[in-house]
Amino acid sequence: MSDFNPHPLLNRLFYRLRRDGFALGVSEYLVTLKAIQGGWGTQDANALKKLLKSLWCHSLAQQDHLEVIFGAISAEESSKEVESRESNAETVSDSSPPPNPPPASPGEQFPAVVGVSTPTPEFSLLPVKSPIHLLEQQTEDRDFQTYAPISRRYMVYSWRYLRRMVADGREDVLDVAATIAKFCEQGFFLEPKYCRRERNHADLLLLIDQEGSMTPFHHFTRDLVETAQYESNIQQVRVGYFHNVPAEYIYRDSYLTEKILLESILAAGDGNTSILIVSDGGAARGDRRSERFSATAEVLWQIKQHTKLIAWLNPIPPERWRGTTAQFIAHLLPMYPLDPHGLNQAIADIR
Repeated sequence: MSDFNPHPLLNRLFYRLRRDGFALGVSEYLVTLKAIQGGWGTQDANALKKLLKSLWCHSLAQQDHLEVIFGAISAEESSKEVESRESNAETVSDSSPPPNPPPASPGEQFPAVVGVSTPTPEFSLLPVKSPIHLLEQQTEDRDFQTYAPISRRYMVYSWRYLRRMVADGREDVLDVAATIAKFCEQGFFLEPKYCRRERNHADLLLLIDQEGSMTPFHHFTRDLVETAQYESNIQQVRVGYFHNVPAEYIYRDSYLTEKILLESILAAGDGNTSILIVSDGGAARGDRRSERFSATAEVLWQIKQHTKLIAWLNPIPPERWRGTTAQFIAHLLPMYPLDPHGLNQAIADIR
């Protein structure tokens, strides 16, 4: 098995190529990580270079540029590894105890050394090299890791508040008030009174915008769907996918291949069905299109004929909604940013 670790090279190349004008974002980085997890580019540096050329380069000029940058960064990384190994070897040799001298015979005498002076140690400054690249890399890593607008763990926590409790479970919960009232009425105690256990009958429909300007947020929308389906106590979670506008047809899968009528999936619910739409509403590209607003308004009117519990989550910050289609859509229904506070507000509206 190879000892090659591609992650240090990957992070430095990602930030360097972004500064050099490569169109690299979160989606390209996550796709590369998934390829590395699948075993691609993990054999040696050449294998990693071939993988990055196929994923990040769109022309021969970009491939040549990556070749030059890759060679320089890989040389720096290899020199750092050699220096660390040499320092570790020196540390081990310094820490090892000196060999014991052979014991002297009883009659053997060692002559005293005369005229040899012991050198006095002098203090001096050692050359210090400032770790500019390391500091720059740590700063960029911190900015890149804090990009996530909301964590998966917080999604799991927030879904707990989406509930519609109905007492239709097993009759095994002690009703203290009813038991005391029955005792006071009869004057003696016969048996305790029980009530039915409450169960969560919440019905959630997620409508997720896919592809296009929503591609960088697929990681977060996928977490939103998975946490609602598998890590919450919501009784029923249904998911529909669309591109830009949830029109007459939506899709069952995230690849937009299995069509289904929007009216049929709405008819499967009732007035207590909670609907959460996740889309940028044109704010990602700064577009303001009247046809998109008209089509969205028509779909929202259709949805409101079935339920009033509807909200919109927008992964773009609110300050970028101004002047786009999202600003006008926000007048038709509650729209919140895809962050912890926005998710809590949306769940409060559809609860």
